[in-house]
Amino acid sequence: MTGRRAIAGAVAAALIAGPAAADRPQAQRAVVTCAALANLRILMTESGGEAAKIKARLGDPNADHLGCSRTPLDRIEGTADRVVIGGTSYDCLKLKDSLVCRWSLPRDPAPK
Repeated sequence: MTGRRAIAGAVAAALIAGPAAADRPQAQRAVVTCAALANLRILMTESGGEAAKIKARLGDPNADHLGCSRTPLDRIEGTADRVVIGGTSYDCLKLKDSLVCRWSLPRDPAPK
């Protein structure tokens, strides 16, 4: 596994789990998603893939969120599309009550 892929996997796990994830109901857990794949890649590059930096940026009302947000896991119905760019996989997640998927790093386990 390349360094970038390992970082991406670690970030995805940290963003999904976060501190004390087991103590929170499923509806409160979330994953970072973006309306555009390019914006997800920009967010990951500018944050260095660090979960704390991503969380701080998305929590700052004055920051440019790049069309990204934390999407609760209970809104995700599954993966609508998947691409690999430069060895890194990206999933476009199908959301409840939406015809448009949102881009995210792959997560494990994926909701059914």
